Amino acid sequence: MDNKASSESTGLLSVREEQRRMTRRRIATAARHVFEERGYGQASIGDITKAAKVNRATFYLHFANKAEVFNEVYQAVRQLQSARHWALLGRALAEGTAVSVRQWLDQALVWWEDQAPLLPAIHEAMASDLEVAARWKDQLDQLAGELDEYLAGFPEDRREGQRLRVELLMVQLDQLCFRAIVQKVFVIEREALLDVVTGLWVDALGLQGVARTPVDRSSA
Repeated sequence: MDNKASSESTGLLSVREEQRRMTRRRIATAARHVFEERGYGQASIGDITKAAKVNRATFYLHFANKAEVFNEVYQAVRQLQSARHWALLGRALAEGTAVSVRQWLDQALVWWEDQAPLLPAIHEAMASDLEVAARWKDQLDQLAGELDEYLAGFPEDRREGQRLRVELLMVQLDQLCFRAIVQKVFVIEREALLDVVTGLWVDALGLQGVARTPVDRSSA
C-alpha cells in the first residue's frame, strides 16, 4: 500500500514538474516574441504576461525580472552557436586558407540571418545590462577554448596576441552583420559581404590567398 501511495505521489510530482516546465517555456517563448517586436527597453513584464496568457504571480514564480527571462531567451539563441560551431572555426583557421575561412563564414552568416528579428534587442540589452554583456563575453571565452590547434602553429609568446586578434575579428563580424543583415545600413549582396569579410580575416591573420565568388565569364 505504501509503495502504491509513493508511486502515485511521484507520478503527481512528475506531472506538476512537467507543467511547471511547460509554463516556463511558454513564458520564454512569449517573451522572445515581445522582445522581437518591442526591443529590450520598451518590453515590459506586462507585455510578456499578456502574450504568454499568464498573470504576474505566475511570471514571478519562474523569473525574478525582465533581465532574467531575457537571459533565458538569449541562452537558447547562444546554444545555436555551440562548441561545435567554434570548433569548426578553429579547424578552418588551423587549415589556414581563405577558402576554409570563407566556408566557415558562410555557415556563420546563417546564424545572424536566422536571429535577425531578435538581434536589436540583444544589442540593446548588452548596452544596458552588464549581465547580458557578460553572457556574450562567455561566448568569446568558449571560442578561445577551441583554438588550441590553430594557436599551436605560433610561437608561445605570440599565441595570446593571435587569440585576441580572432576574438576582435568576431566582435567586428558581429557589428558588421548587425549593420548589414539586421539594420541594412550597408546594402551589400551576401556573396560580396563574404568576400569582404574573408579579405579582412586573411589580412588580419596572414592566411593563404583570398577566396572570392567565382565570376561567370560565359556571357563575356
